[in-house]
Order: sequence, then C-alpha cells, then structure tokens
Amino acid sequence: MAATPVLAQINAGTLPATASPPFKVSKVAQFDLPWRIAFLPDGRMLVTEKVGKLFLAAQDGQKLEVTGVPPVLHENQNGLLGVYLAPSYASDGAIYLTYSEPGEIRGTSSLALARATLRIGAGTAALEDLKVIWRDPVKGKGGQVGAAVAFSPDQKFLFLT
Repeated sequence: MAATPVLAQINAGTLPATASPPFKVSKVAQFDLPWRIAFLPDGRMLVTEKVGKLFLAAQDGQKLEVTGVPPVLHENQNGLLGVYLAPSYASDGAIYLTYSEPGEIRGTSSLALARATLRIGAGTAALEDLKVIWRDPVKGKGGQVGAAVAFSPDQKFLFLT
C-alpha cells in the first residue's frame, strides 16, 4: 500500500484583497462567529451565530436577537449552524434550523433539524412551536455534522446532509 500526500485547503482570509471585485462590499452589522444567512422577502436577514444565537438583521444595521432558539453545543465546528426559509415561508413564517444538539453526557452532541414559526413583532422576533423533526440518535464528541438543507424543485422534499 502507498499513501498519497493530502493538500490542505488555502484559507482565503490570508490572501490580499482584490483591487476591483465584481461586487460591492458594505458592512451591515457585526456578528460573533456568524455561520449562515437566510434572506427574508423584505430584504432583512436571519443570521446564525455558532455560539447559539439567531439574529434578525436589517439593511440599515439594526439587529435583533431572536428568542426561542434551541440549546446547542458550540465546540470547534459545531453549534447553531443553518437557517433556511421553508418554501411556505411567505404564508406561514416557517423556518428550519440545523444545529448540534447536546447529548445527555457532557460534551457530546449530534445533528438535529428543527422546524419553527418565526414571529416578528414591533421590536421582537421569536421562534414559536419549535419541533425537532429529525435528529441523529448517536451522540458523540467532535467531528463536523454537516447540516446543509436543500429543497427539491417541486418543493415537496427537504434534503439534509
């Protein structure tokens, strides 16, 4: 048997900035360990932070913490990961979250997928009726749980990695 060398990925964060990128960069708000953005129909954004927070952010920089987020185990690559609008979001406010669900034994977790209703009020944002619709029953330590969600073109199926 022979082993082949493995090349590590290049961290683009250490590369020099492009003089003329094909897009405009504007700072909207500051986050700690942001992971995923879901754009709402009105232009606002839902932004996950791996430490277990979900924010509703507006284009003018205002941000509001969303309540009702489930507990997560934030460690290394795991924590609160994805936020996705359901295909039915415009009519029912449904969203999906993927996250590292803490196990009964301290320091263990596994991937969970939850569905909730996002309720936005005057100065408030909350997840209601949160329900875990799938979880990996095997809780472990470390690793990377994946957590990407996609919907089929006919919007009848949800796919989870």
